[in-house]
Amino acid sequence: MVYYSKFPARKVSNTVPLHNLIFDEKRTKVPRDKTLYYDIENPEKQITFGQAHEQILKVGAALQKVFDLKRGDVIAVCSPNQVEYPIILLGAHCVGVVPAAIDYASSPANIASDLDIVKPKVVIAHPETLDNVLEAIKIYGLDQSNVLVLGSQDIKGIRAVDTTLLGGDELATPYNYTPEEIVNDPAYLYFTSGTTGRKKAVIITQYMLINYLTLIDEIQIPVANMLGYTEFHHASSVLIAMHQCLFMGSPVYVMPHYSFDKLCAAIEKYQINMMVLQPYILSALAKEQVTSKYNLTSLKSVICCGAALDQSVISTVKERLNIDVFNGYGMTEIVGLFVTTPAISLSGGLGYLASGYSAKLIDEEGNEVPTGQMGELIVKGPTMTVGYYKNPEATAAAMDAEGYLHTGDLLRCDETGMFFYVDRAKDLIKYQRHQIYPHDIETVLMGHPKVSDCAVIGVYYPEIVTELPRAYVLLANSEKHSDAVAEEIKEYVHSRLPEHKHLRGGLIIVDSFPRTPIGKIKRRVLRQQANEALRA
Repeated sequence: MVYYSKFPARKVSNTVPLHNLIFDEKRTKVPRDKTLYYDIENPEKQITFGQAHEQILKVGAALQKVFDLKRGDVIAVCSPNQVEYPIILLGAHCVGVVPAAIDYASSPANIASDLDIVKPKVVIAHPETLDNVLEAIKIYGLDQSNVLVLGSQDIKGIRAVDTTLLGGDELATPYNYTPEEIVNDPAYLYFTSGTTGRKKAVIITQYMLINYLTLIDEIQIPVANMLGYTEFHHASSVLIAMHQCLFMGSPVYVMPHYSFDKLCAAIEKYQINMMVLQPYILSALAKEQVTSKYNLTSLKSVICCGAALDQSVISTVKERLNIDVFNGYGMTEIVGLFVTTPAISLSGGLGYLASGYSAKLIDEEGNEVPTGQMGELIVKGPTMTVGYYKNPEATAAAMDAEGYLHTGDLLRCDETGMFFYVDRAKDLIKYQRHQIYPHDIETVLMGHPKVSDCAVIGVYYPEIVTELPRAYVLLANSEKHSDAVAEEIKEYVHSRLPEHKHLRGGLIIVDSFPRTPIGKIKRRVLRQQANEALRA
């Protein structure tokens, strides 16, 4: 069956461009002298709402004047979080240029691959990423004169952003986007995580963001101090740190370099009220004793996204720190799919379809499954991408003839319309005649107080012609590795799961996990390592 949102349809204008919506003097109640961006590593670097508006227009004018950029041209930004990052992206967008956010921690070869996908005419680096960017542009084929570096100083002959883009007096006239361009054309390009192959550049349209901003305006989300530690090249940042901040006047305390201690210290020092967190960091808040060194009482709510979140972590965070958790299902291609509450998240649900959305759950043959049964989630709605940038083949593979996006996630829906996460379809473990969902085992593992994070994969053993479940475990509170601890955790799992879900492939304690930039565990790397070890 087709599931439809139970919420009334919303009429969202496609005639007012995003820039105009944010800075419209008749709409905004944000004082021009209110500071919205703070650099926590360099407290002197602050940007007010009025300064942000002016600097955005300066960046747009300079991109046109210095580089002769036209409507539809692309620039790329490869930098850790900086207060200037949103200014550059919004400055490019306001004159019709399309900014692409690049993973700054990538190798030169991977940066070059990303550049080759989006074909930028200008690349903006950070002093820390400049060497890798200069190597990458040699591979990609871009002259150094088209590279800028953040800051006030030229480096290695590369011009500085402060003098080149922000030093002039000229202010751009914002591009007058048509309704068709607002709905269909790329406003920003954000990359998929690349966990299943070469990354793709997802088209983020103005209409996706306008839908999101008008919704939070309608439901009157309160202004809150937010910590911008999630990388700005992650899609959640384009929503919250870059647009919600300016639209609502919610200050963002920008953290260029993450560590768990720094995060806790920043929450205490800046009285952070709301954050977007990855599940493994939420788990650390729930279980690591180091949090007791800090006063975290200002933190009232977190949105958790990027990977599956275990219900036991939500309940522990609520009990230990009294923080409300919103389990935010999503992907780079979709924003705001489900309407949820802390109570729904605490119960293990993802929420109800947001206004304007429809969904199906289908089996491997593409047939719709009955209510209550598990199937792959396919969705269609107003805050969904129109496709992948200059990649019609990938777009056609992801979206069917009816316009439904195939997520690759297995969900179920109950009779009330509540959706529940089951697992990734590609992570299914096939042990003899059984189909095992890693999330079932991971949920039990995360209930053990000594487990901070975990991943379960299927390891193929050719001599018995089947996969066996194997767990990789990161211990909490720097617990020492030992065979006794591993056996304790394994027995904990086996006592709570049916026999066919036992960890026949073993339990391995690790010091860290290979992760994507948004915090997902790279299960493909774990599988490769396991297979190589078997062949050795």
